[in-house]
Amino acid sequence: MAIPSRPGSAATRDEPPVRDEPPARAGRGELAVFTWKVLIVAGVAALALFLWRISGTLLLIFTGILFAILLQRLAGYVGRATGLGHGWSLAIVLVVLAALVGGGGWLMGTSMAAQVDQLQQQVVKAVGMLPDTWRQRIMDQGKEWPWMTQLSSFASGLVYVIGDGVVVMFAALYLAASPGVYQRGVVLLVPPRGQERANEVMEVAGDSLWKWLIGQLVAMALVGTMIGVGLWLLGIPSALALGMVAGLLEFIPLLGPFLAAVPALLIAFAQSPQDALWVAGLYLLIQQIEGNLVTPILQKQVVDLPPVVTIGAIAAGGVLFGIMGMFLATPIAVVVLVLVNLLYIEDKLGQRRHFPDPDS
Repeated sequence: MAIPSRPGSAATRDEPPVRDEPPARAGRGELAVFTWKVLIVAGVAALALFLWRISGTLLLIFTGILFAILLQRLAGYVGRATGLGHGWSLAIVLVVLAALVGGGGWLMGTSMAAQVDQLQQQVVKAVGMLPDTWRQRIMDQGKEWPWMTQLSSFASGLVYVIGDGVVVMFAALYLAASPGVYQRGVVLLVPPRGQERANEVMEVAGDSLWKWLIGQLVAMALVGTMIGVGLWLLGIPSALALGMVAGLLEFIPLLGPFLAAVPALLIAFAQSPQDALWVAGLYLLIQQIEGNLVTPILQKQVVDLPPVVTIGAIAAGGVLFGIMGMFLATPIAVVVLVLVNLLYIEDKLGQRRHFPDPDS
């Protein structure tokens, strides 16, 4: 016997019919989503290609930022010591640096030019004295390693080096003169809720680059001086030029000292195998002093990069951007590690950052 349904029950309520979305409309929606994904991928690829094409300019600008940080911090020290404003303090720093560079160049210019010329002749002579198989291997390696070819072209293209130096100098001057203007310009690109964090990230990155730069400059000066004096005591020609080369290449951690030892060993070998052994021992001794005494002392006050990150950054910088990429690989790695630690480890994961050390 059927039980009549009560008024208002589920059996008597009129339910609106379920309407399926037309297939054409659903297809258009999926096509629109797919189109947006394709456009986003194409836009990212186009941006990556654009950055790759202007990578040389970006590296020059980054070099200018490094020099600007150096000038700004030195001007800050002068301002605190004298009570002068930022503009006058920066002017004093520029005058002192110009006097040091100009005076040093005037005092050592003739001697340094002669030693550099002598260094070139000694290297050519030393390579010519090597066995044919070794000499051919060096030439073949120069063809296989892109950064070796770029190093040769960099040394010969003096006009381009001067032009790049002018770009870096003016970029550094403008950035050091008005750092707040450019920092605010970058922060304005960030949504309002993240602008305070963006300021903090830029401050930490700038401080980390300053500490790293100071550590590198001190290490370069010490290593260059010790190499120059040691080679002079051993009676090796072009000791001053070789010391300058060793100091400059110390800017490339881990790999730079090995590159700096090559011309010194070639010149010493041209004199005698015994001199080459003495020079090899000198470089090994100075690197032990730098690695076990100088670097640990500096790392207490400056940024300490993990060795694996340093090696990977130098290798990637050399492959992608040549010799300039090798020189700038480590400071770029400093900035990348700051961004990862602050924006990902702290903000996304909610953990304590490890680089740079918050307690340092």
